[in-house]
Amino acid sequence: MEEYLKTLLEQIRCKKARNIVEEEIRGHLEEQIKENKMAGMDPKEAEKAAVLDMGDPVQTGISLDGIHRPRISWKLVILVGVISLLSILIQTVIGISQDPAGGLAGGLNHDLYVLMGFALMIFVYRLDYSFVGRNILWIILGFFLTLLILRSLSMPVNGSYGWIVVGGASFSLRALLYLWPPFYGALLYKYYGQGYKGILKSFLWVLFPVWYAYTFPDISLAFNLFFASMILLSLAVFSSWFQIKKGRTLAAIWGGVLLLPALGLLWGVGFQKFADYQIARLNFYLSGDFNTTSMLADSRWIGKGKPLDLTMDPKYSSGYMLSYLSAYYGILAALLVAALVLVLIFAAIKTSGKGKNRLGKMIGFASSLSLLLPAGINILVNLGLFPAVNTFLPFLSKGNSYLLVSYVLLGLILSVYRYKDILSEKACRKARPAVK
Repeated sequence: MEEYLKTLLEQIRCKKARNIVEEEIRGHLEEQIKENKMAGMDPKEAEKAAVLDMGDPVQTGISLDGIHRPRISWKLVILVGVISLLSILIQTVIGISQDPAGGLAGGLNHDLYVLMGFALMIFVYRLDYSFVGRNILWIILGFFLTLLILRSLSMPVNGSYGWIVVGGASFSLRALLYLWPPFYGALLYKYYGQGYKGILKSFLWVLFPVWYAYTFPDISLAFNLFFASMILLSLAVFSSWFQIKKGRTLAAIWGGVLLLPALGLLWGVGFQKFADYQIARLNFYLSGDFNTTSMLADSRWIGKGKPLDLTMDPKYSSGYMLSYLSAYYGILAALLVAALVLVLIFAAIKTSGKGKNRLGKMIGFASSLSLLLPAGINILVNLGLFPAVNTFLPFLSKGNSYLLVSYVLLGLILSVYRYKDILSEKACRKARPAVK
C-alpha cells in the first residue's frame, strides 16, 4: 500500500494537495482492506486486492491532480478588473472637473494606487490562508501592537491623529481596522469546541479594536467593528462551533449589541463625557435633518441635474462619489455603479461559501462582510437615509488607504477559493477540533 501511495502522490504537482489526497486515498484503502478481511481474506491478500481495485497509481494520480489543484475565481477577477478600470475613469473625470489644471495629476495618483492594490490582491491570493488560522493569536497580538505603535507615531491631519504620513503619502489607521473581521473569524475557529469559555474569550478580544476606533474618535467605525464581530460570533454559534445552547446564546449576544451602545450613549450624555461638538452632532442626527446630501436631490434619471455645492469639495469624490455621479450624470449612472460594487461583494460571499473547510468559509465571509458594511452605509449616506459619517465605497472611493485594504480583503477571498480543493480541515489547524 505504501508503495502504491508513493507512486500516486508523485503525480500530484501541488505539494500542499498531497496531504489531503493521501488522507483520502489511505482512508479508502484501509476501508477496503477491512471489508476484504471480513470477507475471509488474509491480511496480505486483502491489502493486495484493495490496491488492485484502486487502479493504476499513475493514472489515478493524474486524475486526482486535475481535481486537487489551485483554483482562481475568474468571475471575481474580471469583476474587480472592470470596477478598477471604472474607478480610474471616474476619479480622473472628477479630478479634472474639480480642478482642470491639476485634476489629471490627482487622477494619476489614484491610478497608481489602483494598480498597487491589484498587485497586492494577487500577492495575498497566492498566500496560504491556513497560516492565519494556525497562528492567529500571534497575528492578532502583532496586529494590536502595530496599531498602538502606529498611533504613537501618527501625525495630526485635520485635527485627527489617525494618519501615518511618510513623505508625501498618508495612510489611515481607520482603514487598517477593516482587516479585523477576517482575523476575528480565524480567532473564532481557534476556539472551536470550547463552549461558553470560548464565547467569553471571543467577546473580550473585540474590546480592543472597538476601543481603538472610539479614541479617534470614530463612534460609527467602533460600532461597525462591534456589529461585524457579533455577526461572525453569531454565525459561529449558529454553526455549532461551540456546542452550546444556540437560542440563549444568540439572544444574549444581540441583547448586548443593543444594550452596550445604549449604555455608551447614557455614559456620554448623562455623565457629560462627550465633547460639546459630539453632543451637537448627536442632536443633529436625532433631528433627522441629515438628508441634505441625498443623491436624489435635484437630480435627473439620465444626464446632468442641478449641481450641488458639496460636489465642489475635494472630499466629495471619496465619501460622496455616488452623489457626484447622480448630480452630473444622472441617478441611473450612480445606481449602476453602486449595483456593480454590490454584485462584486455578493459574488465574493458566494465564492467564499464554496470552501471545503470551516476556517476558509469563515475568513472568506468575514472579508466579504468587511466590504459589505461600509459599502451599504456609503450607499445609504448618499441616499440621505443615514447620517453623514466617515465612509467609503470599496474599490471606487479616492481614499488610497481604504482602496488598498479593499484589495487585500478580496485577495483573502480569492486565497480561500484558490485552496478550496487543496487544504483539508486538518491542515487548517495544528490539532483536530475538540468537537467533531
